[in-house]
Amino acid sequence: MRYRLIYVLCFTLMLCGCRVISPVQHSNGETAQASVFENYSMQRQYESLTLRVYRIVTYVTYESQIFEQGSGLTLNDLTDRDIDFSVVKARLVHNDSYSGSGFAIKGNDGKALLLTCAHTIDFPDTVFTYDDYANASGQRYLLGLSVKTSQVIQVSGNNLHCRAEILAADPANDLALLEIPLTTGAIRVVTPLSEGGKLSWGDRVWLTGYPSGRFMMTSGLISNPGASDGLLMTDAPFSEGYSGAPAFVYDRRVNGFRLAGIGRSVAARSSYVLQPEKEIHDASYNTSLPYTGPVYVRTEREPAAGVTFLIGSRMLDDFLKSCDAVLQIKGWGDIAREMRKVVD
Repeated sequence: MRYRLIYVLCFTLMLCGCRVISPVQHSNGETAQASVFENYSMQRQYESLTLRVYRIVTYVTYESQIFEQGSGLTLNDLTDRDIDFSVVKARLVHNDSYSGSGFAIKGNDGKALLLTCAHTIDFPDTVFTYDDYANASGQRYLLGLSVKTSQVIQVSGNNLHCRAEILAADPANDLALLEIPLTTGAIRVVTPLSEGGKLSWGDRVWLTGYPSGRFMMTSGLISNPGASDGLLMTDAPFSEGYSGAPAFVYDRRVNGFRLAGIGRSVAARSSYVLQPEKEIHDASYNTSLPYTGPVYVRTEREPAAGVTFLIGSRMLDDFLKSCDAVLQIKGWGDIAREMRKVVD
């Protein structure tokens, strides 16, 4: 009998130890811990939106030719005749990667549509570098020519790893749409756009993205919501990888989140720094020895913390409307109209 009691007691303890504990919330709906969210329902809504945020990494390869300074080569010379290779000082291969975030605004039929910033995925086919001098016709002399030889856009997140197709890009307004295969279920409910004209100073905005490849969120306060350029400003911390991250505001009239915009950039100061050739080739060198090889100049940006720019909902709406033709062809319908849901 004693052994039976011990067995029952142990079995009971095992059941208690294996019990799954649900997230704690107070009876009045508050979160168990102090939070930037006002209540548990609001927190859960936001968590569901984060499942639609993906990391975007673009891999780009350029082959470059660096010309001798004073070669007298102009852009017209490249189109009129073959390059005189005697003026080519060096040939380089650049393998670069650029990271950002994207938000799935809709999904169906095994695919999803991502909204992101154009500067994370759109790169020119040819890049020219010019000298400070020009010929008698005012044509500046060339210092370098870079040609893009390959580009791959990789999307990951929520147990998904795939390549993306560019459906539309607007470099002038820094917006782009990508299409990816989706195997985790359809996202048929779009997140409505916020009404930009109804945002106010001090409204809180939340962003979720992949800064430095880490899945994180940040938040801040809206400033100057009526800017004529369509951009929003916030003091939310922002770093590389947040570009394209969705920015949400909470609409109390419907007790739900609306898409106020997407993260674009942070204010920064630019300066020129010297860069050794080996660094361009991603090769290491002995730092204890004087460097005697070729030196190149590159631009380095120093972020100004607390001045973050968002592409506002008005610009998003205009962009989606401009993409209507390609979206209809691809079977996405009138997404711009779906996201312009009016609050009753």
